[in-house]
Amino acid sequence: MGKIKAWYRSIPLWLAIFLFAAAALITASLASSRVTSAAKAKMSQLNLQYIMIQDRTPGDSGIVYETVTGERGETFFYKVDIDGMSPGDERLYRICRWVIQYAPVFLYSVSLLTAVLLLYFTKLKKPLAMLVNASEKIAEKDFAFSLNYPGRDEMAKLCGAFERMRCALDENNLRLSRMIEERKQLNDAYTHDLRTPIAVLKGYTDTLSEYLPTGELPRERVIETVHTMSAHVERLRQFVDSMNTAQKLSDLPIQRETVPTGDLITGLRETTTLLGEKQGISCTITSDIEAATLNIDPAAVTQVFENLLDNALRFARSKIAVELASDGETLTIRVADDGRGFQSKELTAAAKPYYSGEQNEKTYHFGLGLYICHTLCEKHGGSLRLENPEGGGAAVTAVFSLVQRFF
Repeated sequence: MGKIKAWYRSIPLWLAIFLFAAAALITASLASSRVTSAAKAKMSQLNLQYIMIQDRTPGDSGIVYETVTGERGETFFYKVDIDGMSPGDERLYRICRWVIQYAPVFLYSVSLLTAVLLLYFTKLKKPLAMLVNASEKIAEKDFAFSLNYPGRDEMAKLCGAFERMRCALDENNLRLSRMIEERKQLNDAYTHDLRTPIAVLKGYTDTLSEYLPTGELPRERVIETVHTMSAHVERLRQFVDSMNTAQKLSDLPIQRETVPTGDLITGLRETTTLLGEKQGISCTITSDIEAATLNIDPAAVTQVFENLLDNALRFARSKIAVELASDGETLTIRVADDGRGFQSKELTAAAKPYYSGEQNEKTYHFGLGLYICHTLCEKHGGSLRLENPEGGGAAVTAVFSLVQRFF
């Protein structure tokens, strides 16, 4: 029974409709044949009881007779005497005649209607109810459900497509929530970092306003104050530029194109070698990518790689290892150095905007670098992962999706 049920769920709708229609027509044909045969047999019995045979030419008395040929070829004229039937026989005779005339139409109609209802309740009702329920939940922004309908027919494929859409909407909703949270963090970072230079400038302007008109402030102190204020103004200018960069980052589109793998690796190797030699750091780059081309945004991938390499160069003691890999659906770039590694707080907060770590020499200063990498990876359908390898140092892995997704 289970195999039959599984087979039934796997057949396409057109085949199910054909089978139900064929079964309905065959059933109706057999039933109609039996019912009409029974009705005709009963009518024949009644005819024998009330038959009127006439041997003269019909129509002499205005009565219309039926004709029948006997065993020796003679012709008989007869008529059923309906008026002479008993009330019960007459009623039975008329019922049989009605059955012969209308039973086939009735039986065919009932059989086809039954076939339609069976098809609906066994093949359509459950998946349609699941789709309606899923639509209502999605309308309420509730994505915490799964749409699983077994089978390989059109309804199973439709439910599968709906489930993929739900997953895409859920992922897009989570990504949008993260973007909103990151924008909030960005605004908080703006407020926090702007507070200090503004407070300093306010203090210096108050001092100048109070003492400059009276001449109590020495000329050297005035020049020193102006220089300090100028430095803070420059800091504000740079900060505003970084704000614009961060704000524009969320609107930056990903422009995918087919890039030869060899060209991408060559470009990354040249950058790695050039920057490594400049700072006296040994840099190696390895790749196990077998695909001839990659569907990526080369500008985004290159920007992420350069930011990761720049961070690694600032803290590496003597060497940096770059590893490129691809499983056909993603491109992975891992940059590892032999520096001190990430602190526990940095593993979770380093990719946040304007995170600077500890303020001392040889400390990781992230600023917007890893935040930009994190944002570009997510816009490219991937992710950014920070870790401390077992052998020491720090490693950052950027993942880019090679499959374009539509939301």
